[in-house]
Amino acid sequence: MSAARRGQGTTRTPGEEPEPISPLMIPMLFAGLVIGFVAGYFFLWWGLIAVLAVVIAAVSFVLRGRSRDGATGIIAGVLLGYVGVLLLALFRGVI
Repeated sequence: MSAARRGQGTTRTPGEEPEPISPLMIPMLFAGLVIGFVAGYFFLWWGLIAVLAVVIAAVSFVLRGRSRDGATGIIAGVLLGYVGVLLLALFRGVI
């Protein structure tokens, strides 16, 4: 039974290499977490403006042909940091 029929997704040929991840991904993810945390912790709802600004800047980087991995990292980091702080404030009863 082939791997595709077993539900394991797409198969690669033996000589095919996986697509490498950009070295910019991890630093941008960390920077996004920091920006999202600071925006949520200090500015609360006004921090959403900072989150939207980062998302718009990252999308424009992708449209100009820059690093797609870096843009994905910063978008994911900002959203995780901001939503994480808001959820923490919500569960603690601050909001």
